[in-house]
Amino acid sequence: MALKIILVFVAYLVGAINMATIIGKLKGKNIKKLGSGNPGTMNVMRSIGKGWGALTFAFDCAKGVAFALLGKYAIGSADWMFILGAVAVIGHVFPIYTKFKGGKGVATSLGMFMVATPIVGPCVFVALIIYLLVCKIGFIGSYLAVTALTVANCIKYRSSVIAIVFSLIVWALVIYRHKDNVVRFIHGKENTLSIVGKNEVKQLGEDEQSENSVENQVSEDARETLSDDTSSIKEKTTSFDDSSVADDQIQ
Repeated sequence: MALKIILVFVAYLVGAINMATIIGKLKGKNIKKLGSGNPGTMNVMRSIGKGWGALTFAFDCAKGVAFALLGKYAIGSADWMFILGAVAVIGHVFPIYTKFKGGKGVATSLGMFMVATPIVGPCVFVALIIYLLVCKIGFIGSYLAVTALTVANCIKYRSSVIAIVFSLIVWALVIYRHKDNVVRFIHGKENTLSIVGKNEVKQLGEDEQSENSVENQVSEDARETLSDDTSSIKEKTTSFDDSSVADDQIQ
């Protein structure tokens, strides 16, 4: 039991290490202000370089692979393969080192699932690469890959409630973390990813600052309106009280 508890903490702490952020700092860039702003493989490929993106994917995927293998062989349990792999994904998505704001967990999830399904996993990964070569909307490929692997694992390990539950937890995290991509896609603003061609990189800030300034102005106007209304109410209350006092004095 002590080994299991230690491995859970280690899985989270190692999973929380974000290679995209580290590479960004090495290159003198803030990955969270480039491209989609996500500290993950696809944004590094788009914003910094394909080689650096490949390194990011290898590291993030290795986290899922390593802890799934530790669960499978060090503890000797298929259930713990999913538990430790899922904890590594949770660490990646909610890292303690950066105020619980991390990546989207796709690469780490793929690593965990490839250990759990060593035939289906690599096949899905190859299919994802082919998809990205044809269709350049990365988050849809991530959705399809993680969903396919989740279904495959739920079928293969259908006799294990723990395996199914933690597979669904990982799937739900990946889906949830891509909600901003869905919104951008609906509005026609989703970033594209070219694996072989040149990617267009944009600096985040202008649109966000504009939106923030509008929100701040709205909030300021609301506060001023509320303040004026409050002052008006106070004046009316004071006037009413004065009138009441005057009436009392007359009586």
